[in-house]
Amino acid sequence: MKKGIALLLALLLTLGCVSHALAELDLSKYVSNPEETITIEWLAGHDTDAIPEGDTVVAWLEQKFNVKLNVWFVERENYDELLTARIAGGEIPDVFMLQNAQQFSKWIKQGVVMELPLEVIQQCMPESYEWLLEYDPGCFSTVSYNGHNYGLPRVNGDGYFNYAPFWRADWLAKFGYTDGKVPMTLEECEEVFYKFANEDPDGNGEKDTYALSLTGMNPIFGAFGALPDRWVDDGEGNLVYGGVYPGMKDALTLLAKWYKDGLVDPEFITGENQGGYWALSVPFENGQIGFSSSGAYYHLAPDFDGPKNEETGEGGNFQYGRTMRTFAATVGYDKMVIGYNPTGPDGKQGGESWGLTTDEAMVFSYKLADQPAKLARILEIINTIGSDFDTWLKIWNWDLESEQYDYDELLGYVAKEGHERADEGTHTNMFNTLQNPFFAMRVKPAQYEWAKSLPQFRTGGYSNTMLPITTASMPQYWENLDTLRKTTYVQIITGEKPVEAFDDFVKQWNDMGGAQITEEANEWYHSR
Repeated sequence: MKKGIALLLALLLTLGCVSHALAELDLSKYVSNPEETITIEWLAGHDTDAIPEGDTVVAWLEQKFNVKLNVWFVERENYDELLTARIAGGEIPDVFMLQNAQQFSKWIKQGVVMELPLEVIQQCMPESYEWLLEYDPGCFSTVSYNGHNYGLPRVNGDGYFNYAPFWRADWLAKFGYTDGKVPMTLEECEEVFYKFANEDPDGNGEKDTYALSLTGMNPIFGAFGALPDRWVDDGEGNLVYGGVYPGMKDALTLLAKWYKDGLVDPEFITGENQGGYWALSVPFENGQIGFSSSGAYYHLAPDFDGPKNEETGEGGNFQYGRTMRTFAATVGYDKMVIGYNPTGPDGKQGGESWGLTTDEAMVFSYKLADQPAKLARILEIINTIGSDFDTWLKIWNWDLESEQYDYDELLGYVAKEGHERADEGTHTNMFNTLQNPFFAMRVKPAQYEWAKSLPQFRTGGYSNTMLPITTASMPQYWENLDTLRKTTYVQIITGEKPVEAFDDFVKQWNDMGGAQITEEANEWYHSR
């Protein structure tokens, strides 16, 4: 594999294609002749299944934009490896999605993708450029490298909200928290946590309950200013990795105390999801713990139209709230209440956040640097799907008959009685390139309006895209640094090492390459 990539890089160097800086940008070239049929190798998203030959939606897109679309299928489970193999073999899509920052920087450095000046984006897709900046003014920093733009960002409507913890409402009620009231500060949480562990909240006469497990620790770390697995701004305009953020020592001190006192599930090391859907907390469902923060806002949404009535066929249409529904099936809706990320001693709070912009990127083959008209046509397609609602809706439903859907204020666009999609399955993600959140909010109104109505989901989170790129030294050092961080945190929490070991860990982390990565991270952060 490395040999293949090296050969490709050599070829690119020979062709003089590694640097695509456009010193004299002539925007007049970035205009497409609509009468000319253009063939596009398209991988602007990923699919679970290949789009069948002769698909009606793809045929409609081809006719609408006068193109021939060769849609690539790359299995999602091994997307990075399979895409790398095809590129190393000399196959490069015209437009393709990269799933993470490491892939982004790799293909830039190897000259596989072209620089995409913002002026070209403004000219070829003005409507999408406008709403992208409206939603996240800093979105293009996620596709920036060494001060140059190399693609299109992919935004995330779900990143508008932060994770919020949830509690066993019936356990809370035994200790004075009723009518939806929940502990709000770290101090109040600690008081309740001790009761959860020591005062038989489930009433079975046994001392077999705990307060929290692994994912429930995130809001605790957040109360001290960071999450250990992502970068944060230190308040002075510099990036620092959460794992070595000074406040984490205080968080570990508290968690070690709780573990020693029996508040933390001793099986926390194995995590809360032990099979099944990733956002489910098995110990919470099993009544082992009374506090967790597993999953995003839509996993906690109620069944807006109620459970399905088998006799009438009504209800059961809303597809979200998997965590809530799973828990409700075993215990009941009224036994779970959504809480707030607790505020810490310095007023800080926050849980996980996906960020307004993902760490995915849409990039373009180096070959297009010499085919500005073709690039313009591709950007036109992406712009139209991302900014014209009727076109977007056809892609979203994967159905050309938009008139066969009625708008429901609860469920969004629902197919009229008797209407069935012409195609099996959907391939929305392959063409819904930019993921316009304003459109998504219109087709999932209940979900968004419900989340917006709860301040718990807007109290602040720590984004995993604060540093969306892979720095030059990360491939060399990061795996060992991440292992060191995870191991040390477990050792301190379980008492295997004293809390003072955190200081040694920070020094070791920096010496093992962390300091160099941090310097590179801040070079990027300050150059955006």
